[in-house]
Amino acid sequence: MKQTLTFFTAGLLMLLAFTSKAQDTNDKDDETKVKLKPYVGLGMGISYPLSDFQKVDYKNNKSGFANKGVTFQLDGAYYIYRNFGIGYTFSYQDQSNFSYDDDLILSQGYTTDFKADQGTVTADKRYRSFNLLVGPQYTFVWRSLSFDLRASAGAIKSQTSPQLTISVTGVDAQTGSITQQSAKGYAFAYGGSAAIRFDMGAGWGLSLKGNYVKSQGYDVTTTGRTLNVGRLVTKQPITEGQIVFGLYKAF
Repeated sequence: MKQTLTFFTAGLLMLLAFTSKAQDTNDKDDETKVKLKPYVGLGMGISYPLSDFQKVDYKNNKSGFANKGVTFQLDGAYYIYRNFGIGYTFSYQDQSNFSYDDDLILSQGYTTDFKADQGTVTADKRYRSFNLLVGPQYTFVWRSLSFDLRASAGAIKSQTSPQLTISVTGVDAQTGSITQQSAKGYAFAYGGSAAIRFDMGAGWGLSLKGNYVKSQGYDVTTTGRTLNVGRLVTKQPITEGQIVFGLYKAF
């Protein structure tokens, strides 16, 4: 994870240095260049689970069994020096509940691990969360198009995560149900984004934005467990890729 962040940051800094040098050259030739205006926009799109978050492997305790879902976002930036600014994104995403096939995979896994006559898993609630990410942004402009590059960090707040009720029969030492509780915790997150904005005039425009968000995840609690066997999730890592289309207003 540290290597990924290092390479991403290094690449972004190299690109910023190159574009900044090119911008300085252009500024010397054109001192009348218009200062970039701060903007804010609303968008809607699709949030895709990635990495362990999307996996459906019972043996991997980091597997999230998450599905693609909808995301709503408030996004904007304030420019502090030429093309450099501070960008922010506040978003809500729903990565759905477990499917019937997911429940079946988990049921079979618990049945095998507990050596039970039968195991059943019932999932309730969904992956619903809020993200707040802030970071440096560089924007370069070509005609009516603006290209935004941003590195960001912040937090994920879990509103709900799937709550699992696990029951096994034929196991004397585990007669009660096991419950993997729905999580409501916070977790540090980081990522990056790239966007294209089209200026329609009068400060209004359309945007198409791609986000990448990664987090080691929030804590998950399990109750009712009397045998130290079977799948046990203590932390749920989150990795998301998002495509968002929106409308913005520059001021």
